[in-house]
Amino acid sequence: MKKMLLSLFTLLALYAFDAYGQVTNLMVNNQATSFTMTSGDTLSWSYDVPAPGDTTLVEVWIDEDNSGTINSGDIMWNYFIQIDGDTVGHNGPPDMDGMADGHVSFKQPVGLAPAHYILAYENHHMTKTVSATVTALASPTFTISGNVSDASGGVQNVVVNLGAEYNGNFWTAITDASGNFTIHMNADTTGNPWRLKVDNIASFGSDIISPDRYSMTLDKSVAPSYPNNDFTITMASASITGTLLGDNGKPMIGSDVYISSMNGSLNRNTVTDTSGVFKIGLLSSELPLTNLNLGAGDNRDTSIVTAQYTFGSVQSGDNLNHDLRIYNANSTISGRVTINGNAPGFMINVYAQSADTGFSQTQTDNNGNYLVHVSTKIHNYMIALGSSVQNYTYTSPTVQAGAANVNINLLATAISKNGPDVPTRYSLSQNYPNPFNPSTQITYQLKSAQHVRLTVFDVTGREVAVLVDKIQNAGAHTVTFHADNLSTGVYFYRLKAGNFTNTKKMILLK
Repeated sequence: MKKMLLSLFTLLALYAFDAYGQVTNLMVNNQATSFTMTSGDTLSWSYDVPAPGDTTLVEVWIDEDNSGTINSGDIMWNYFIQIDGDTVGHNGPPDMDGMADGHVSFKQPVGLAPAHYILAYENHHMTKTVSATVTALASPTFTISGNVSDASGGVQNVVVNLGAEYNGNFWTAITDASGNFTIHMNADTTGNPWRLKVDNIASFGSDIISPDRYSMTLDKSVAPSYPNNDFTITMASASITGTLLGDNGKPMIGSDVYISSMNGSLNRNTVTDTSGVFKIGLLSSELPLTNLNLGAGDNRDTSIVTAQYTFGSVQSGDNLNHDLRIYNANSTISGRVTINGNAPGFMINVYAQSADTGFSQTQTDNNGNYLVHVSTKIHNYMIALGSSVQNYTYTSPTVQAGAANVNINLLATAISKNGPDVPTRYSLSQNYPNPFNPSTQITYQLKSAQHVRLTVFDVTGREVAVLVDKIQNAGAHTVTFHADNLSTGVYFYRLKAGNFTNTKKMILLK
């Protein structure tokens, strides 16, 4: 159901699970206690909360014994918060009426796997439930199948989700006792390409699911069946755990937490559970690691300061713990970046960082002006610049939230024969923003005129875009890459200019 909620690899939860009011007038598919629907039909619900803007925790359970009540044998598939009046849908569906009026609603076609379910709505620590029976799609157009296994064999009751990238539709399957699954889907492929992944990942703790996902374009003229989409679950050799907290100190539910290595060779993320707890694992083949970054929050979101912490070393057998906190941005830091006192003429990434606590980022305009959003709950921020200024020296100031005129002047480390504004060497900067959706900017510098080829390719090495293929003059260049037609995942961009070649990684989150 995650695609219905907005994919967890697309938007991160920015709200903590706070005080609830009791749900009243709950109706699901126009029924108060139970209903039956066919996979692919429309699912709708509505309910009232005591006060405008109230938050409700919604859980979706697989009712294994078809008892209509939640018990120890049932499987929690999905959980999210729904906020009265929320039009965005932070880690859950939005309120369809878009008004903070004490009434919450939702409606969308959903491809639920045939099974018995219980939908639970919790407010003020009191829960109301509605049971559901979902029957199979009578005449499916597509079948997508595979297996989920661990060291002991097939794993039962794993929810596998096929989510559309662009129209929000999704279809699911539940693995049988042998770990096999088959998704039956109708002919509507307007969401191409589709993303296939294990959906109830929090239930696996620190175990690693490989591959993270499959991306596929469905076309019945090519094939109606897409088999052999197998996932393997491996026990972690080291783990990192903790609790993700919001600005108010409350646990954040269903939120993305990630780890990444400094050299970009490793990126992995998970989802916090209903207590805000996260668990991320590492394989023995990935260890040891140094300077492993742990973080949470979307660095594209100017309303927050994203959380970060760096582990100096991670060894096999380590079970490390560290809590994270995402702060709401309530202040700014502003200033200007210059080169030898002059406007840079190109955009520069600016970071406001508090060591092992959080960071915010922004980008200057071509005149060097910047404004970065921060929180007054973090006392000091060091202002640093992105790698596009690696040919220059500067001093990173440390300032407090609210500071203005925080100016940084870059001094060239060497002067080329073409003048101080011409780069002294070729360089390729990290794209900004990163992760991104759906577009990002790539900046590079040329010390002399060259034929430039800038390309993007996926993890299989397949070229997916050619951004530049022409002769360009010396200087700084910025290209905007639009990834509207690509699926969520890791991509690489490569710059070739004369004898210079460099490749960097970027992450598309939809």
